[in-house]
Amino acid sequence: MLTPDTLLCMTDSPQRDEELAHFPEAARLALRRWTRGDLRHDELTTPIRFAVAPDGRLIAAVSANMLAAGDCALSIPDETEPQLELSVTLLGFEAIGGAESNSDRWKIYHGTPPHGKWALLDIDMARFRGAILDGDCLQQANPLAGTEPRLCGLLNREHLGKVHATLRSVLGVEAEDPRVVGLDPLGLDIRNRFDVVRLEFPEPITDPALAEQTVLSFIAR
Repeated sequence: MLTPDTLLCMTDSPQRDEELAHFPEAARLALRRWTRGDLRHDELTTPIRFAVAPDGRLIAAVSANMLAAGDCALSIPDETEPQLELSVTLLGFEAIGGAESNSDRWKIYHGTPPHGKWALLDIDMARFRGAILDGDCLQQANPLAGTEPRLCGLLNREHLGKVHATLRSVLGVEAEDPRVVGLDPLGLDIRNRFDVVRLEFPEPITDPALAEQTVLSFIAR
């Protein structure tokens, strides 16, 4: 279980301190590479899929048992990076009114939900590469959220061939019917036939005014 007492702070090793300084950025990158994980809710563990909300929380389709659990942690396995474990609090919501945008976002990423209830996962803490990070390090608002729908639509309507070519050249993925579903400073989320794949930008994009030009240049390489 992750607790504040295990929060890893600066040490007496300059080399270790320098390594720790890059952990929040590396942990955000690792989290953004995934849209699925194993949710431990009390004594049970259930595979789930998630999408990142504009405010940085995670959106998930969940069951009543998951919502009722008092202790929850999301484990994200990764074949190329150390495992990321998130201590989370599940906040249930009804898919009506303004909250419907969150459930719609999940459906755009994953299709038909396997459970009938919805939750936003607040990230309380994270364990990454032996360090414990505050949840705020990972749960950050997307500065490109305002321009994301327009740019995703533009890519899908007018530049899908270039997206397909970029997937092939960068990831070696032959996508059958790719659709750009998400944009954030670190990359693009693209829904393939059976999963969501990730194209990472060489450098973060934080200025919405430069997002379109930078993304189009990226897929035109």
